[in-house]
Amino acid sequence: MHSRPFEGLRVVDLSTRFSGAFAARMFGDFGADVVLAESPEGHPCRSEPPFANASDRTESSVIHAFVNWNKRSVVVNNDRDRNELIRTADVVVTTSFDAEYLADIEAALTTDALHLCVTAYGLHGALQGRQGNNLTLSAHCGWASINGYRDEPPLAMPRNQNGIVGGVMGFIAAAAALRCRKSQSAPERVDVSELEAYALTVHPWGVAGVFQGRTANRGPGGGRPRGSSGPLWNLADGRMNLGLADFHNWTEAMNVCGLPEQGNKPELIPDIGRHSQDMRDVVEGLAESLPKLQRWPVFHALAELRCVIGVVQDISDLVENEHLLAREYFAQTEIAGRQVRVAGAPAKLQPSPWAIATPAPKLGDHALSDVTTNRTPDPESKTDRSFAEGPLTGIRVLSFGQAWSGTFATELLALLGADVVQVASVKHPDAFRRISNAVPAGVRDESRTQHPPNTQGHYNSVNLHKREIDLDLTHPKGQEILWQLIPQFDMLIDNFRPTVLPRWGVTLERLHAAKPGMIWASISGYGESGPYSHYPANGATTEPMAGLSSIHGYEGDPGMNTGGLYPDPISGYFLVATIMAALRQRDLSGETQRIDLSMMEAVSAVIGDAVIEYDACGEVPSPGGNRHLKHAPHNMYKAAELDWVSIAVETEEMWRSLVQIVGDSRFEDPALQNEAARKARETEIDQILSDWLCDKDADTIATRLRDHGICASRVVPLIELYSKPDQTLRDAGFIEKVHHPESGSNWMPGRPFRFSTLGTPPIRPAPCVGQHSQEVFEAELGIDAATYRGLVNEDLTGTLDERLAN
Repeated sequence: MHSRPFEGLRVVDLSTRFSGAFAARMFGDFGADVVLAESPEGHPCRSEPPFANASDRTESSVIHAFVNWNKRSVVVNNDRDRNELIRTADVVVTTSFDAEYLADIEAALTTDALHLCVTAYGLHGALQGRQGNNLTLSAHCGWASINGYRDEPPLAMPRNQNGIVGGVMGFIAAAAALRCRKSQSAPERVDVSELEAYALTVHPWGVAGVFQGRTANRGPGGGRPRGSSGPLWNLADGRMNLGLADFHNWTEAMNVCGLPEQGNKPELIPDIGRHSQDMRDVVEGLAESLPKLQRWPVFHALAELRCVIGVVQDISDLVENEHLLAREYFAQTEIAGRQVRVAGAPAKLQPSPWAIATPAPKLGDHALSDVTTNRTPDPESKTDRSFAEGPLTGIRVLSFGQAWSGTFATELLALLGADVVQVASVKHPDAFRRISNAVPAGVRDESRTQHPPNTQGHYNSVNLHKREIDLDLTHPKGQEILWQLIPQFDMLIDNFRPTVLPRWGVTLERLHAAKPGMIWASISGYGESGPYSHYPANGATTEPMAGLSSIHGYEGDPGMNTGGLYPDPISGYFLVATIMAALRQRDLSGETQRIDLSMMEAVSAVIGDAVIEYDACGEVPSPGGNRHLKHAPHNMYKAAELDWVSIAVETEEMWRSLVQIVGDSRFEDPALQNEAARKARETEIDQILSDWLCDKDADTIATRLRDHGICASRVVPLIELYSKPDQTLRDAGFIEKVHHPESGSNWMPGRPFRFSTLGTPPIRPAPCVGQHSQEVFEAELGIDAATYRGLVNEDLTGTLDERLAN
């Protein structure tokens, strides 16, 4: 068996939040020795429901089983023992914002060690030190404003998604910073904000809304009236998502759906332009015909016709899915002495894959003396190398990313310092460049040259800090140029169908011959193997297929899609996380690395706790709405005007503060002074809070609650974040004005991480079509101006203006 990417690395997990525990676990998933340093009471995740065994809750929490596998547990009773453990660490993970505590941690670290700190708002800006959780961060980052039904309460993302996103971003940033450790003279601090990392999973719809001159935007899937048809349709035995506007083979597809008369309408047959057609008759017809049909025969028939479609699978469906079983996706872990299934690797890495080596540990299963041996020195020698662009300075990426998942992944790499060169198609522009064939109204400026493909908010918000070339890769000369470029790069990234790059001659063997140690990383709907591998997919169909739609929604409802396209950024995050492991392994072994990410698997990985829950507790998980299994109050409350406020009380201290602020004598009832009692009377508490908040300014009350240590946030409309962003996010440096040569200066979200010493240069705008073709061809291939002009004349490359001049 190959050595693991982080084998020999010691990670000490001092976290008390889901996010930090998840980040530390990811190091363990790739071979690191992770020591979970716990208080005598245990990590807080041990007390999170649901429980597999109500009589032994310390060792039977589903959440603990999910975030703490691949770790050893030691009980740390005092600062001396803690510091002794820290001195053995290559990486220490914390989730505290206490400055004195963090200074003590860093004082105990060796000079080449790294400190990863993941908190709700980061250790920077006006919100540092404030409490937040999944409910309130969903409200603050824009998700809650686009989730849910029209005229119903805003809706948080399900379960612990803030912790998943914050954790994977923490792992990525820390793993990247480890590449620089031999140049550091003091411990490096990596500061990650859950809010900022979360915001990057939904921002394109907000930025695009501003570009379009809108004042409101519910995203691609939110804000529908309850009971309306789509995006999830009822069939005889369940529900499905249909991407009608993008269906290929329209006539045949409508025959499958039982609507042959709609299939023969000439204006609907071309898929280009169908978005602008009146589809009401189709929608009404499907509402009548689909309930007579079975979901899986319809799924397979339409998918074979290249129609984008997905089945809503609950967890009982998911664990028996033929495609996931064929790809050997599910893994095993242990909880309360029982073997249970769990979602497996978010991406397949070869030759040294992700693995679960040990289940979550029992409290104190190792003595401190067992884990405080001297750490193995890193074999690399000291260097004075500069990392001015960031920790990935010197890493070069050739990207075939398109739309969102691939482009988001490569944007993260660019923001970490990699030189990312996007390869665009001359004949088939990126879908995010083709959102509209007009310059959006909000950025239209007659004083400058503007082209619609260069001024789309979706594209410009997920391609920051990159360069772009364009090529006609259907032409032999275009492919020849590509193969001349490949040896100049460290990795090749794509999110095409699995058959596209092999058609151009790309194989792992040929890449290794061109550049030994090349990393080839791919995102596709279902991965490169398995019975669904040739089926089309997108974010809207992956949410139901991966099980997410079955646990997201209002309490008591059957589930729904999110208001955005969560699978795309989640896939991007996990691709980059796996690339960090691949880079480490490549540097150690020199071997070529292959990453195969299935969006279905990556999204299933973020609800891995639900898979454990199904086996351990014997019930199919369902939506929980805005409430929590343990904490109360924990909900969205209507405030003055059209605003809402999210409030969550997680501790007795928070409750006492809330009682004082609200000033309602009913909250002083001694029977409400413990968590279980409050949960039992949650509806009553919610009503009191609703009455109190109904005439109050949302921003004012949320700030007051936050300042008193309570989890709270106004529900921020997504479009507002990027039209008039709040001062706290601007002061933190996360949202900043980025100037683009055609669309002008606009607010954009940037880096959700901060390094104490590594470079973070100003963010560059997204490239215009082919903007850097001549620059790259000259620098990498020695192509002179005359030769480049000849390529433009042959329509093989060029900017839009250069091509128009032909």
